[in-house]
Amino acid sequence: MSAATSPLARFLHRLRYAIYGKRAGLGRPVPPRVLDNEYNTGAWDHFFGPSELARHELLVRLIHQAHPRPRLLDLGCGSGRLASLLQSAQLTAYFGVDLSIAGLARARALNLPHGNFACHDFEEWTPDTASFDVITFNECLGYAADPLATALRFAVTLPADGTLLVSHFRATNYAAFWQRLGRRFDFPLQHVVTNPSGQSWDLRRLVLRS
Repeated sequence: MSAATSPLARFLHRLRYAIYGKRAGLGRPVPPRVLDNEYNTGAWDHFFGPSELARHELLVRLIHQAHPRPRLLDLGCGSGRLASLLQSAQLTAYFGVDLSIAGLARARALNLPHGNFACHDFEEWTPDTASFDVITFNECLGYAADPLATALRFAVTLPADGTLLVSHFRATNYAAFWQRLGRRFDFPLQHVVTNPSGQSWDLRRLVLRS
C-alpha cells in the first residue's frame, strides 16, 4: 500500500474535503471495492445506453479532431464504452486504464481488436513521456483527491502537439472543479452536452498555461 492510499492519508483527505474540499474543487476518491460492486450490480450500465451516447460521440470527435490516428490513453475507461465507439483503423494505439477490476472484465469481454486494458490507480501511475498523443479523463478526474495536481502530472507527459481532454458531469461542485483546473490550464475548446433528461456534461480541452 502506498502512502497515497494509506488509511491515514484517506482520513486526512476526508477531513480536508469536509472542511473546504467541495468549494475548493477537490475530488473524492472511491475505493476499488465500491467501484467493483457498482459494476457488478449494473449501476454503470447506463453508460451503454442513449443517455450517455451524445457525450461519448462528441468525445470521439474531439479525439480525432486532435489527431487523425492517435495513440490514445483512455483514463477511467470503465467497462469500455468509449473504446467500443472507436474504430481500430482510426487508432495507432489504444490503452484503457481503470481502477475497477470488475469494470475492466466487462471491457475485455467486448473483445475489441484494440482492447488493451490495464488496472491502475491514475493517482499513482503515470505513463512514459510522449507515449500518447491524446489523453482523456472520461468522467474520472473528479474522483482524484486533487484534480489539478493529477491533470498536471499527465499533461507534462504529452508531446508538444499532444491533447488533454476532460469530460465532467455537471453536478455537486463542478464549477469549483473547473475553477481549480483554471489555475494552471486554459480551455481553448469548451462544449456542453445535455441529454433529454436534462443531465449535462462539460467536455473541454486543457492546455497548460506557460
